[in-house]
Amino acid sequence: MRKLTLSTFLTLCSLPLLASVTTPEDAEDKITTSKDSALPAIPQATRPPERIRVIGSRDSGLELSSDKILKVPGAGNDPIRAIESLPGVVLANGFAPAVRGSSPNDMYYQTDGVPVGYVFHNDSYSSFHPNLIKSFELKTGAWESSFSDSIGGVIDTTLRDPEITEFNGVADFSFLRAGILVESKLTDTSAFYLAARQSLIHIYLDALLDEEDFEFTQAPINNDYQFKYINYLDDNNKIVVQATGANDDVGLLFSDDSTEVKQNPELTGGIGFETYYDNQSIVWTNESDYGQTQVYLNRLVRNSDFFVGQIIELDAITTDTMFKAINTQLVGEGTLNSGFELRQQNIDYQVKGKSSPCNNEFEVCAPSYYSPTVSEDAEIDINFINVFADYDLDLTDTVMLRVGGAVNNNDFNDETIAEPRVMLKWQALDEYLFKFSYGQHHQWFRQYKYLSETFGSLNLEQVKSQHYVIGVEYEGYSDWAWRIETYYKDMEDLIVSNPANQVTALTDASVSNDLAQADNYLNAGAGTAYGVEFLLNKAISNNWYGWLSIAYSKTERTNQLTGEKLNYEFDKPWIINIVSNYEFNDRWQLGGRWRFQSGSLYTPINGATPIYPLVDNMPDSSQPPIFYDPNEGAINSQRLDDFHRLDIRLDYKTQWWGKDTNVYFEILNAYGKQSLSGYEYNEDYSEKEPEYQFPESPIPSIGIQIEF
Repeated sequence: MRKLTLSTFLTLCSLPLLASVTTPEDAEDKITTSKDSALPAIPQATRPPERIRVIGSRDSGLELSSDKILKVPGAGNDPIRAIESLPGVVLANGFAPAVRGSSPNDMYYQTDGVPVGYVFHNDSYSSFHPNLIKSFELKTGAWESSFSDSIGGVIDTTLRDPEITEFNGVADFSFLRAGILVESKLTDTSAFYLAARQSLIHIYLDALLDEEDFEFTQAPINNDYQFKYINYLDDNNKIVVQATGANDDVGLLFSDDSTEVKQNPELTGGIGFETYYDNQSIVWTNESDYGQTQVYLNRLVRNSDFFVGQIIELDAITTDTMFKAINTQLVGEGTLNSGFELRQQNIDYQVKGKSSPCNNEFEVCAPSYYSPTVSEDAEIDINFINVFADYDLDLTDTVMLRVGGAVNNNDFNDETIAEPRVMLKWQALDEYLFKFSYGQHHQWFRQYKYLSETFGSLNLEQVKSQHYVIGVEYEGYSDWAWRIETYYKDMEDLIVSNPANQVTALTDASVSNDLAQADNYLNAGAGTAYGVEFLLNKAISNNWYGWLSIAYSKTERTNQLTGEKLNYEFDKPWIINIVSNYEFNDRWQLGGRWRFQSGSLYTPINGATPIYPLVDNMPDSSQPPIFYDPNEGAINSQRLDDFHRLDIRLDYKTQWWGKDTNVYFEILNAYGKQSLSGYEYNEDYSEKEPEYQFPESPIPSIGIQIEF
């Protein structure tokens, strides 16, 4: 068995070295999959078939029945994981979506109208039970004004309401995960559900390892839960009480003679993290002569506790309390959607680590060994105000205009930002829809260090972007529909490190002794992203359905301090997805998914310089080197080979113990393509070995879902 290397492990577990301090909020251009909501009084057995659609905008859709998105091959029965098959989505570390030239850190995650900590676990599974997901939307540019605090994209998930039905449930089990969902009515007007899931790979991961350089102190483990209670007070009012949460934990210890410790002695002690979030909210929905009004009261607690050897140890708890109100009503000849949000954020953190500013989106960071160790214990309180409105107006029978905007303010740096939005749609003939949209966006700082007096800078402004989108959609009377869209994104005030405060050698004592003289970070970065995306959908007929997505893009960054222009880390010009499923009969269904994408960028290493201990502030080459400092080439200047992979899934519907059961078999990487993910170097960087994405060979899997 090929050994599990450190970089492969980090890809699987995605150690969050850059912790998020806020949860974003923003969106309009999107891909959507959604179920039509069902009236609670209609019994489950008599309800019309639910539908799912994969679309380019909310106004028109390409519909698939509700179980289709669950059965995307390679998604492990997880609807949100199907996001990988949508146009232009790049998955960082195997699971974190990066959209249209932005980082995964630039995403905002919202569920049922309130922010959540995260949507994907470290093993790439989403943090929601699949049978609860009513819809999710990937919003990629110039989105509605009710979303703010993101320049990348938005994943807006809606969990279905509990059904007014007798007690029932679903139990599911696979080699990777087990879960249970129970649901029942409480009265004729109220009901609840409760779901919980637990990952299982930690039970047998050690048996899969052949690795001498490290051992797990905590094998990767995660769990999540969802609870929702609904009470229909009358025909015009309902109350929803909901709670969601997730936890991820992993840790490993390096051996003293491991390559990782020899390359960086600061990794002694190992690495690990535990992160979780708990979210509780009350939502009141009212229908009146003034339209629909929704009032939210929400509390979100997030924990980020991680350490990386002697480099950094962070323990941070962020608590967000939010009050939000949204009203939708007819005004004149159009529809007005307006509201406001008040949010208070408390960040309580303790951190100890190496202090040398660096943002690896723009540069290769110097070895942490050179930097001094400092610590900070702080608590920050920030108040946010957001006011927003969108007005939709039909100018003619075929032309619709949306104008809107948002105004945001915070009392941390007392920055007020106005965000205009506009969208124009023209329904040409009965089958073609043309669209233009424009929006300005901003986002709050995603990393604790930017808010820190010790590690960051208190003079930073929020990063900003402008989105331009032009598209055309076709949806005729056949089974086929398509969408083509082109976009341009301009980003400014991106954060770069101040080279005057960087420690790049053991002899940089003058810098390390006076790190507080200038800001550690500056708004001196810029970026552009542009591309074209095509989506072709085949609705189910003749027993088969599927879709094809093709995306071409280009993403660049510019360091305005140095004038250096570079390819962005997640720049992958070509991404192609083909998804298809064939239903042999009511019991058997076979599907496949093929994905192609351009190879990842990497920074070449051309040898290394030995770093010797200092004697009288001079390197003493008579002693063995402490470690070797790699000599990197231009950042992101080389590209790995292109990636492609085929996943296959077979579903079988039956009954076990009188209960409806679905058994599914999957084969990941069916034709065993070894896709290069990077290189592993020896201690002095004189030799390297290729590393491949997981899985390197075909991997079979089986899952079972029983309804009771």
